[in-house]
Amino acid sequence: MLKSIKEFFFSLKPDVVIQAPARINLINPLDAVEGDFWMPSVAINGLDNPLSAFLYIKKINEESRLKIYTMKKLILKWSVECNYEEKLSKSRNEIRNKLKGKNKLIYASIYRFYKMSSHFEEIFLKSNIEIGLVTTIPKQSGLGGSAAIIIAVLFGFAKYFDLYNNFKKLKENEFPINRDIIAEMATKIEDEDLKITSGYGDRYVISRGGLSFCSYYGKLYHKDISKEPLAIYDRIDIVYELKNLPIIVCYSGVYHKSGDIHGKLRKIYLQKNPLILKSYNELAKIAWKSRFALMCHNWKLLGKYFKENTRIMNEIMKETGFKYGIGLVNNILIKIIEDNPEVYAAKLTGAGGGGSVFALVNPNQIDTVLSYWHNKLNEIINDKDVFSSIFPSYPVEITNSLKNTQFYQIKIDRNGVKKL
Repeated sequence: MLKSIKEFFFSLKPDVVIQAPARINLINPLDAVEGDFWMPSVAINGLDNPLSAFLYIKKINEESRLKIYTMKKLILKWSVECNYEEKLSKSRNEIRNKLKGKNKLIYASIYRFYKMSSHFEEIFLKSNIEIGLVTTIPKQSGLGGSAAIIIAVLFGFAKYFDLYNNFKKLKENEFPINRDIIAEMATKIEDEDLKITSGYGDRYVISRGGLSFCSYYGKLYHKDISKEPLAIYDRIDIVYELKNLPIIVCYSGVYHKSGDIHGKLRKIYLQKNPLILKSYNELAKIAWKSRFALMCHNWKLLGKYFKENTRIMNEIMKETGFKYGIGLVNNILIKIIEDNPEVYAAKLTGAGGGGSVFALVNPNQIDTVLSYWHNKLNEIINDKDVFSSIFPSYPVEITNSLKNTQFYQIKIDRNGVKKL
């Protein structure tokens, strides 16, 4: 799939091509209140599906255009096909009207760049460009898909218009465009411009790449850039020689709106609910302990922390009003795999209520576990009696939602957003 995307994009003779990866949270979710804590996360690519957002920009002679592409599976290869095209809106009024439309992530990125860089607005209005975008991260999958699109757009503009770390084009009270500022901009785009409750975690890890512990101390209230600290991004994959993680990601096929979930969690946390405060402090403790397990490559110990993470998150989300905790389908997917002796833990990534889970497994048994997970899932989908025996209190109809489940073997993305 990656080869097909590259060949197609470069055949268009673009001036810049960008790739922004997906991510998974190893301890989660602290997105709603991460300003009080720290969190381990990792940027990822899939081995078959690259799990990334791809963007190209090229100069054209006619009026500026926006093209959205999708991937289509053919018999022996993948095809990249344009399924939507429109004139690229540029004026602030036009862009504001687009903030509730189908391409709101792209237009909100332009709108935020206008606020950040007066030079960008000046040259963007005068330019004739074509922007093309395709993402292979499933929609609303809990893998950072929205953040990846936004960061690909921001990084692409910065590279195309020569604004990346360009100190000569800064006016007073403006900041150079770098990976940290892009992460901050991406958070403001969702949290402020699009009114989607989000946090800094996804944005920093997709922008910076690798496996990290990221501290968000002082960032609880999401103030304007420079009125609160930047996050402290501590890359550990290289220091601890973590060449990869023995993880299988499973996307449930059930859409979720992370902002709706984070919004509830954030509200109840700021109201100082005693159970929520206690639980988040337990999560923070698990997070820093997990670093020692990662340092030792001790997957069984890391799995112990992951299981505790799942228990706490189910309690938190039930307290917040979510009947099935982290989500009906997520708990089903975890239950059917966690008893496998080669699986050290299975847990949520993202906000919950759908989206994705992942299994931490014996590094020597990844293929075997993946096949087992497939088979167990097919068994409960195809045999309602088996499902009811395992999940007697769950509605059997939920198995219909699991027919779109997708599995991914992954690797650590070392670069974060990058120019190809």
